[in-house]
Amino acid sequence: MNPEDVDAPVVTEPLSGDGFALSLEDKDEVAMVIRWDKPDFGVDIKIDFSVDLDLKGGDFSSASNLAITTEDTLSLTHAELNKKLLEMGLKAGQEAEVDIRIESTVNYQIPEDYSEVVTIKVTPYSTIFPSIYMIGAGVGGWDPALAVEIASTGEPQKYYTKAYFDSDGDGNFRFFTNPDWGSSLGGWDVFTNYPAEYLQPKAGDGDPNFEFIGTTGWYEIWVDEGTGTIQMKATSEPSLYLTGDATHGWGWTEPTSLEWVGHFIWEGDVDFNNGGAFRCFEQADWGPVGYGHDVLTTFDTDYIIIAEDHGDPNWYFVAQTGNYHVVVNKREATITISAN
Repeated sequence: MNPEDVDAPVVTEPLSGDGFALSLEDKDEVAMVIRWDKPDFGVDIKIDFSVDLDLKGGDFSSASNLAITTEDTLSLTHAELNKKLLEMGLKAGQEAEVDIRIESTVNYQIPEDYSEVVTIKVTPYSTIFPSIYMIGAGVGGWDPALAVEIASTGEPQKYYTKAYFDSDGDGNFRFFTNPDWGSSLGGWDVFTNYPAEYLQPKAGDGDPNFEFIGTTGWYEIWVDEGTGTIQMKATSEPSLYLTGDATHGWGWTEPTSLEWVGHFIWEGDVDFNNGGAFRCFEQADWGPVGYGHDVLTTFDTDYIIIAEDHGDPNWYFVAQTGNYHVVVNKREATITISAN
């Protein structure tokens, strides 16, 4: 059979004009099934199908690939499709139109072929939720500038961080939706399920503050606003260590460390050696959490470059030997170095 006589793949589902409103609550459920009729070459032949998604009216030159498969069906969960749509720049909560196209490929002797474009309506959901904050003597002071951020876990009304709790003074604090006095979320009046070994209602306060009654130190804290639940667990101080011959050496004797200044943000001054290598560790040991340019993907090559000849994700320090200020922001995947 002449390949030019073979029909292109035909999308049979969804149909143009179909709409899909995605939901975080249904993130693991199937949101959309894409089906197509395979080209018939008259013989059993392997055909690869590329399922591509583009903004309405696009030319698919920068399309988002949903899958490459030899099947004639592709199922996408709410979470899978939502991720693709957000990566394409669509705004959460706003309906938009996108195009679906199937590309079929057999081999170099047969040119690729394309289905007709199907245009559907989609509404993605947000995966970014605002943080909440703790303010009070028990967590650093009653100045809003000292508010301790508790970041969203990526699920609505659920938050987590590590924080220093102090029981030596009043030990009182409560929760706020923003680091200011006008946004009080509450304390024991809202969070009725809390660890009694660490927290109790603060007697005599005009506000529903908690009193921290545990041992002064660092704690992990989980807050679920939806269920009114607080969980806490003692932990070590969450320092970050820079290990390698760019700093103190490849070992754990007097390691170079940065101080936790916010939710997965560390900073401090470091003595660097030109030409040395290093990477980051969240404990004074080789495991379990270590990373370099594989996680902190944004950095200034005037100071550090990828150590291409290393098996680990190390950097080389390429600036002049000296003392530098370092900020590691794991949340934004950045490491910033500046001369002191």
